[in-house]
Amino acid sequence: MDLPPANGTNNHLLRTYREALARLEAEAPPAPEEHRARCQALLQRLRPADTEAARTAFVHGTPGLLAAHTHYFDGFALLLAAPHGTAVSVRPAREQTSRLLFPLDETPWTLPLDASVPPDWPLEVVLAFSVLRHCYPEQAFDMAVFSSVPPFAREMRLASLAVALTHALQPETDRSGAQLRTLADVIERCTGFPFSVAYLLAASVARPGTFVLIDAATLEHLELEAPPSDVLRWLLIDAGCTLLPPPDHHRRQRALAHQIVEILQRRGFRELTSLRELAYRDLSRAQALLPRRLHPVLRYLVSENHRVHHMVVAIRQQDWQKLGSLLLMSHAALRYDWQASCAEADLIVEVAEAMSLEGIFGASMNGYGNGVLVAGRPFQLPVYLERLQQRFETHFGRTPEAHLI
Repeated sequence: MDLPPANGTNNHLLRTYREALARLEAEAPPAPEEHRARCQALLQRLRPADTEAARTAFVHGTPGLLAAHTHYFDGFALLLAAPHGTAVSVRPAREQTSRLLFPLDETPWTLPLDASVPPDWPLEVVLAFSVLRHCYPEQAFDMAVFSSVPPFAREMRLASLAVALTHALQPETDRSGAQLRTLADVIERCTGFPFSVAYLLAASVARPGTFVLIDAATLEHLELEAPPSDVLRWLLIDAGCTLLPPPDHHRRQRALAHQIVEILQRRGFRELTSLRELAYRDLSRAQALLPRRLHPVLRYLVSENHRVHHMVVAIRQQDWQKLGSLLLMSHAALRYDWQASCAEADLIVEVAEAMSLEGIFGASMNGYGNGVLVAGRPFQLPVYLERLQQRFETHFGRTPEAHLI
C-alpha cells in the first residue's frame, strides 16, 4: 500500500484515514450464510408454524467492469465478483396464490395463479413473479428475498435476484445457455431494456476474489484471480443521476448495431455476422462505409469490446494504472459516443482522474443504473471519498452513497 510517512505531523492524518477505511470495511455485507439465514427467517413470517423445509439459494452480485456493451451484441465481457449478493427462499404454497416478501414489506405481495403480473408493481416484485411464472406457470410458491446488492446497481441487482430465484426454484435443472438467455429475455420484458446474458452467467459462477471473463456468444467463461485486498479495492458509488436515457434509447442502439452489420455485409465485409468479429484495426475502414450518424455507435461497441482484451492483460500483469486508464477510456466513450452518462457520474469520474497520481487508478459508470465503479489503493479510497463528498455537496447539494467491494 502507498501510505503517508508515519512520523511527525502525518501521524494524525494516517490515523484518521485508517479509521475511515475501517468504517468502510465495517459496512461490509453479511456473509452468504447470514444472507440465507435472514432469508429463511423472512420466509417463516409467511407461515410461522410450518416446519416444511424451504429451498434457499444465494448468488454473488457481479458489477461489470467492461460489460454493458454486450447488452447490444454478443461480445466479450469482464465482470467482478462482489461480496454483496442475493438470497432467495422458496416453498410450495398451500393455496393457489403466490406470496413474496422483502425485508421492508409489512405485508407480502400476493398473486393468484389466474392473475397476470401487474406491470406497475415495483420492478423487483414484477421480476420475481415473472421468473416464477417462467419456471412454474401452474404452481404457486411462497418466496422471500434478502439482498445486500445496492438498488442503484441495476444489472447487478436484477441478475442476482433472477439467478438466485431460478436456482432456488429449480436446484436440479441444468444451467444451460438456453435457460440463461431465456432469463435475459424475461428481464428485458420486465425492464424494457436490452439485457446481456453475461450478467446472468457471471452471477451463476461468480466466486469472491475473482474477475470473470465471459464470451457472450458461446457462454464460455474464465476466472481471473483478483489481487490481495491491500493492493486494489473498489468503490461502488451511487451517482443518483437526474437524467438518464430511457429504455427506448437502448433498444434503438441495439437496432442500430444490427443495422451496421447489415450495411457492412453489403459493402465489403461479406463474412461479418456480428460486431464481435470486427477487428479493431478495421474500425476506420468500416466507419468509412457507414453514414456518419452511425460512426459513434460502431466506435463505442467495437472499442469497448477491444478494451476487454487489454483489461485482461492488465489484470494478468497486475498493471493497475493500465486498468484504471481503460476504465477512464470506457467512461469517456460512454459519455461522448454512447451519450449515456450524466453530470453526477461525470463528476465522480473527474475526481478519480484528478487523483491518478495519488493511488486512485480510474473510474467508470457501471451499466444502466446510477452506479460508478472506482478502483484504487485501499488507503487512498477514504481520501478520494472525502474530496468527492465536498465536490458533490457543492454541485448537487447531497452526499453520494458509497460501498466498498
